[in-house]
Amino acid sequence: MERLKNYVVLHFEQFFVLIALISIVYINYFIPYKLAFLSFYFLPVLIAGYYLDHRRAILGAFLCIVMAAFYAYVEPESFIMSSEPFDIGLYIFIWGAFLILTGALIGVLQQKLKQEIYQRIMLKDELSESRETLTNVTRELIEQSERLEEEVEKRTEHLQKAKIAIEDHKEKVEEALYSTMDPTVAKLIIEKRLRTEKRNLSIMFADLRSFTEYSEEKAAGLVVTELNRYFGIMERVLLSYRAHIDKYMGDGIMAEFGAPMDYDRHPILAVMAGLKMQEAHRQHGFPWEMRIGIATGEAIIGLIGQNRQAYTALGDVVNMANRIEEVCRPGVVTIDESTYGHVRRFFNTEIRTVQSISRISDPQLAREIEECLSVLEQEPNNVMVLKEAGFLLMSVDDPVQARHYLKSALELDPSDDALKVSFAECSLKIEELQSVTLRGKRRRLHLYEVSGIKDPLLDRNKIPQGIWDAYIDKFNRLGNFPEDIILPVEALDGTIGHSRVVGFLSYAIADSMNLPDKDKVDIALGGYLCDIGKTIVPHHILNRTGSLSREEFEEVKKHCREGVRVLKTMGFENETTFQSILYHHECYDGSGYTEGMAGEDIPIGARIVCVADSYDALTSWRPYRNAWDYTFALSLLGKESGKKKYDPQVMESLEKLLTV
Repeated sequence: MERLKNYVVLHFEQFFVLIALISIVYINYFIPYKLAFLSFYFLPVLIAGYYLDHRRAILGAFLCIVMAAFYAYVEPESFIMSSEPFDIGLYIFIWGAFLILTGALIGVLQQKLKQEIYQRIMLKDELSESRETLTNVTRELIEQSERLEEEVEKRTEHLQKAKIAIEDHKEKVEEALYSTMDPTVAKLIIEKRLRTEKRNLSIMFADLRSFTEYSEEKAAGLVVTELNRYFGIMERVLLSYRAHIDKYMGDGIMAEFGAPMDYDRHPILAVMAGLKMQEAHRQHGFPWEMRIGIATGEAIIGLIGQNRQAYTALGDVVNMANRIEEVCRPGVVTIDESTYGHVRRFFNTEIRTVQSISRISDPQLAREIEECLSVLEQEPNNVMVLKEAGFLLMSVDDPVQARHYLKSALELDPSDDALKVSFAECSLKIEELQSVTLRGKRRRLHLYEVSGIKDPLLDRNKIPQGIWDAYIDKFNRLGNFPEDIILPVEALDGTIGHSRVVGFLSYAIADSMNLPDKDKVDIALGGYLCDIGKTIVPHHILNRTGSLSREEFEEVKKHCREGVRVLKTMGFENETTFQSILYHHECYDGSGYTEGMAGEDIPIGARIVCVADSYDALTSWRPYRNAWDYTFALSLLGKESGKKKYDPQVMESLEKLLTV
């Protein structure tokens, strides 16, 4: 019923028109007292006025008038009132009934209207109360929000101050840690990742000869200033080769390689650092001589101490390095057998039997030897002093150093028979004494002096004589390449000399292809520095002997872009060099990286460096295989060239150069 009522109310206008039409038709067609029934039309008009608007009610009234007028016109006699008393009474009765019905309807509608008005007033009052309540609640919320914002602002300001204080304190603590210990160690301590463990390390000891006498003769301020300058220079070298500077002991330095970060090539890093330290010492003209001893082996590494802790190494290898440094010659790097086994492929070494002059029992002899050596520093070609130094060293049973000076004297005076005899005696003694006894060791151990880096261009299995004769002078005239920025990368990667070979071959190939002189130099530089970006690759990936995962290979691929970025930060601006580095792993068939370029779209410098780099990789020793002969390497590269991996024109130039 309620649904019917709602439907009628919703469609009341249509119902009103329908009922009005039906009523008019019915009244005028069936009811004889039409005049009396005219009052009926008040009812629908009133209802329409209540439920509809006044416009529709007026239109409904006009409709009723039009319909009544139409029937009055058609049947006017039906609208004439009879004068009979009965008819008059009936008319009055019908009229009165409609009047009462109209009054009742108006009353009902008025009552309903009052209820609706009352309900609306109540709703308005409730709405006003709700609005007032909402206004009050909103005001309270705004006030609370403002108070909360003030509290939050105060709390935030307090927290910010606390954070700044903590950061400031943290910076001071870190600054204190970084100034007193290796930054890597300090970082690992802060991150709680530093462990005490046994690990294979390379230990270096370095100290200065004659520093004590120097410090006694000079003012204290000058001594400290010079020593700090010396330490600053040595620190830069050591840190560039990933060393952990353990401690300073007067004028001495103790450093570990392979800790706290576990670098696999730590013997190479240690020896390379030692050579560069001696080189830097000579370049800066310090008034002392430096001795460096290196040993490799297992040691305990970790934080030592209770209240005052230090990250240091303990073990036999530490004692070994210290004792080697005590007996080695100044100006060179002396290593033990274990270190030698790791580095012999990359460095020129000579076995030595060394005796410390400071431990010669006869002070007079020691003084005379020191005087001879001092003179030779100023006059290295003084034959008489060379002879005297050689004979004196033979008298104190130091045949190795004696032979060195006697050999130099013989080269200057080959006709001296006494020199020849003494030199032969030294050689015989050295054959008998191919080892040195260190304090605390029951057996005699071989030591080796490192004189420099092997020149890979002298390896005839890699660089045939023909190409070497044709290009070595031209290559050397190009000037000094920045080896100090590439050698730390090669030492970490275990590829000492790779840059020199790639630079040399890149220049030779560019020359054979008749490229402009400037391009040849730029391409050679690009080949020399093509791997400088490998500093971004984690060392455990660089030293991996097995295959790489996809994620690890993605890390390796970053080194090309990183190389260009590093060079730009250093001030390099050569675009040809940048292109040679950035795209030197692009393949001619488009299978390379970094952009997947192919064919002639790859810059010519990058195509040349790609071939030179691959050739040197094949002809160099690796932990998982021996070096290949250049003919076999050429054969393999030729097969790859047939598959369009390498530029055929570049490969043809390389083949001609190597087969001359």
